Amino acid sequence: MLDLGAGPGFCALDLARIVGPGGRVLALERSGSYVAAARRLAAQEGFRQLEVRAMDLGGPAATDARGHSAPGLGTGGFDLAWCRWLAMFLPRLEPLLDLVATSLRPGGVLVAHVYVHWNTFGLHPDGAAIARFRDAANASFRGAGGDPDVNRRLPGLLAARGFGIEELQPLPVVGRGGDPWARWLERFVTLYGKELIRQGHWTEEDAAAADKAMARARLDPGAYWVGPTVLALRARRGEGP
Repeated sequence: MLDLGAGPGFCALDLARIVGPGGRVLALERSGSYVAAARRLAAQEGFRQLEVRAMDLGGPAATDARGHSAPGLGTGGFDLAWCRWLAMFLPRLEPLLDLVATSLRPGGVLVAHVYVHWNTFGLHPDGAAIARFRDAANASFRGAGGDPDVNRRLPGLLAARGFGIEELQPLPVVGRGGDPWARWLERFVTLYGKELIRQGHWTEEDAAAADKAMARARLDPGAYWVGPTVLALRARRGEGP
């Protein structure tokens, strides 16, 4: 299995448990700190079936962070490739798609959880401050060359590479009253808001208004969050070359 954009390795650990000692998981991640964290987790679990490699998935398709060949990639030997929230950050999708197409065996499957409609992000009914955050985050993503609605394009790009699209399933997120989903979205506003201020897309006043809106929502039984809409995509590589 391939874990593309593995972050600190949480999903890679789950995949390693699934394949067991007789399988193999190759986790690819650009961030050096995340690579180190994922390797520590694999060592703690004793998962020899999990290998973590540093790789820029927006760069050359089959080379690691030092430009060296990455064994097993591009040889059509993997049964499954998995990624979540990766493609939206890549200025160029071709290296990632080429890597997937050449690394999966014929009949192998790509499963991707990727945003398709980021602007569903909101807090209702008192949502003006969070709407400003949503717009600032969108500007930040696009300013860095990303596309927060990238899953609108992925099915067609994969089909052009000979993949059959087997599933497109929206995964809505709704939270209310301080439940886990609401806390997750609140935390994102708080943490990423600091980065948006640093970038100049948002202000301290905007952040204060958002804090007040979130505090009110925790006490309002009619208030609720909606997260950016994720589309679960499952695509199968064709049997041809």
